[in-house]
Amino acid sequence: MLLVPLALTIAWTGLDHDVRFVLGTLETAGRAGFSPAEVFVHRPMAYRVVLALGDVGSSLPIPVREAVVRVLALLVVLLVTVLLRAGLARCRPAGEATAVAAMTGLALALAPNWDFLQPEWLAAVFAAGAVGAALRIRRPLLAATAGGVLLALTVLVKYTTVPTALVALGALAVLDRRRALLTGAFGLPICLGLFGLTVLVEPREWRWFGELSSLNGGSPLSRGLLWSDARALAGTVLNEALAVPMLALLPVSIVVLARLATVRRARVAWLVLPAVAVGVVLAAVVIQGQWFQYHLAALVPFAAALWGLAVARWSAEHGGPPRALVLLTVALGIGAPIVSAATTEWRLGHGTVVYAALVASVVAVALIGLLDRRRTRPVVAVLGAVAVLVVPVWPSAPYSFDAIHADYTNSGRVAAARLDERLFEPVRARIGPDATVLYLAFGDMAYFFGNPADCRYPAPVFVQRGTYVPAVRGLESYRENLACIERTAAEYLVVQSSWLAVDRLPPDVATRLRGRFDCDRALPAGELTVCPRR
Repeated sequence: MLLVPLALTIAWTGLDHDVRFVLGTLETAGRAGFSPAEVFVHRPMAYRVVLALGDVGSSLPIPVREAVVRVLALLVVLLVTVLLRAGLARCRPAGEATAVAAMTGLALALAPNWDFLQPEWLAAVFAAGAVGAALRIRRPLLAATAGGVLLALTVLVKYTTVPTALVALGALAVLDRRRALLTGAFGLPICLGLFGLTVLVEPREWRWFGELSSLNGGSPLSRGLLWSDARALAGTVLNEALAVPMLALLPVSIVVLARLATVRRARVAWLVLPAVAVGVVLAAVVIQGQWFQYHLAALVPFAAALWGLAVARWSAEHGGPPRALVLLTVALGIGAPIVSAATTEWRLGHGTVVYAALVASVVAVALIGLLDRRRTRPVVAVLGAVAVLVVPVWPSAPYSFDAIHADYTNSGRVAAARLDERLFEPVRARIGPDATVLYLAFGDMAYFFGNPADCRYPAPVFVQRGTYVPAVRGLESYRENLACIERTAAEYLVVQSSWLAVDRLPPDVATRLRGRFDCDRALPAGELTVCPRR
């Protein structure tokens, strides 16, 4: 049943624009001689290297290239799922191990397109692998080393993914305290050592590490916590619960697991520990202050794992899956796609009503779950799980219900990508694929355009952010990025005015660019303007 949606993601869905941003900048700078370690993409070196290693089909047509990237990522998810199942089977019943690992793997494989291959998603993959390795490998010291390496990678792909590593370590502690302590003790120096190695390989990485937070002027790290942050966080969580309803099922799964606990201490732990895990992940969301849905990516496999555990454990004790949890799963699997497929205008106007219905349903079923001991058929649970898991990969699935990019759907994104390809191709054919360019454009434009960029800042993020975040203009990387623009030897200037128009640059830099490039003879390419050198 799940082969069809998986095939859909491989053959049709493609990659998210942020992932294309990274691949595009690495490719265009790479064609000019820069390695992934040397190129600035507002992601750490560990993430850049992982994506570069996975982009083995970069010379292929874009649909094939993206299918290859997805297949490789799905193979990694499969390996992690098998490893997690093998590790859990050493300390838990086989049914529980299978259910937890399967739901974790499926939640990762069928993640929303805006999550897939983002740093938070990749961190969740590494974290699941760390738990599996730490439990599966027989020798404790070797297990702690392998788990520690994977936990280090969990952190290093973005740094704000530290909570994901802590959640994995907490889950490991519940299952095997000794191995958790060893893995944590090994993981910290391994993480610091790998970070030191990245700085040794590319010293700028230390500077970029210190300056990254300055790029986000809306972060509480820059302006302090506000009450509006709480409202924004609530809206982000509610949007995620509608877009990925597995997250909405988390409270009911916890209630079921608490009911199955035989002692009061265990029941309290089931209520407290998941809340702490969710809390630390949400803390990272608040710190970033951008309220993108993919910042919650780690909570989706976490919720799926607890759903699988609740169903397996209830089935073992009562002879079938818990009826209350399963019926809500079926309802959300059917209802969420219907309301999400509504027009953007309808969703923007009815968000409060839909959220109220969702919260009321979850609360009501959680209360029912405190008393209901009845079970349902396993086939209903399987169908419900499938329905919920595939909600984010429906063509009509939006990025958010009524928040950021509410009008950005899977089908709309695919259509936009194909249009960009068609509009860019005639211009690329005219100037030649090897002509060097200076990009004043978001990185996914470089991904589609593909011409080499002789600059370690192919997408000039520091300069672009400096146009509206004054603090950025005092950074060394801003000056280095600006110098790259001023001293360019590129044959063409490629401008995406909606992202960084020439007029938004410092006046002297804009004047020099106009003197160097003839935008009166520009070649139009969709939302790009391609200006030849005078």
